[in-house]
Amino acid sequence: MTVKMMMFGRRAPGQTMAENRRHMKDVHGRLVLDYIAAEPQNAPRKYTQNHGLDGVFAEDDTAPAALRLGLDFVTQIWFEDLESLKASRETSFYAERLRPDEPRFVDIAHVLGQPFSEERVQEPASASIDLKLFVVRPAGAASVDLADRIALSKVAYSGYCRNTAVTPGPIAVVDEFWAGDEEEARRLLEHCRLALDAGAAEGKRAAAYLIAREFRMFAGR
Repeated sequence: MTVKMMMFGRRAPGQTMAENRRHMKDVHGRLVLDYIAAEPQNAPRKYTQNHGLDGVFAEDDTAPAALRLGLDFVTQIWFEDLESLKASRETSFYAERLRPDEPRFVDIAHVLGQPFSEERVQEPASASIDLKLFVVRPAGAASVDLADRIALSKVAYSGYCRNTAVTPGPIAVVDEFWAGDEEEARRLLEHCRLALDAGAAEGKRAAAYLIAREFRMFAGR
């Protein structure tokens, strides 16, 4: 079973958004590509960065701190299985070159990483579409089919993937939508928020939302 590792995080303390994006894409991203070239048997099979543009914090005090503080990015890396994911983080390349770079652009105290199984329900209408909306729902939140719930509103979106956790962890489900532009993404965010909030008690809105631009760093093999 293909595993999709997702990292949800914030930029390092003292760092601007521009500094974070530059380091994430041009420095850390280059290191990951070097890893893929040097050790293809251990490195990710596919690699995508999603840089945050706008979003909504989770309100529920029981939600993970990263969701309550707000997200700046979501990183996605694919592996053949959980064993391959684990092995990738046990190599000397990862220990000596990748791990030491992480605190230079990530708030290590508030980053979440978890493996998911992805179900690509609706492929993006075009390969050129690079705007996404992530709806990150923590464990314990109401289990609902979000795409089904917003269907009656007829809000537009260009693609949809449902990511379900494959191991116990702080996140249960991540809804991943593609949008044609930022206005469409913001309308979609509002409809998703209304759909989930309809069944939530006041002060118990546990999901976090992130509108992000996708960078396909390595398209896969």
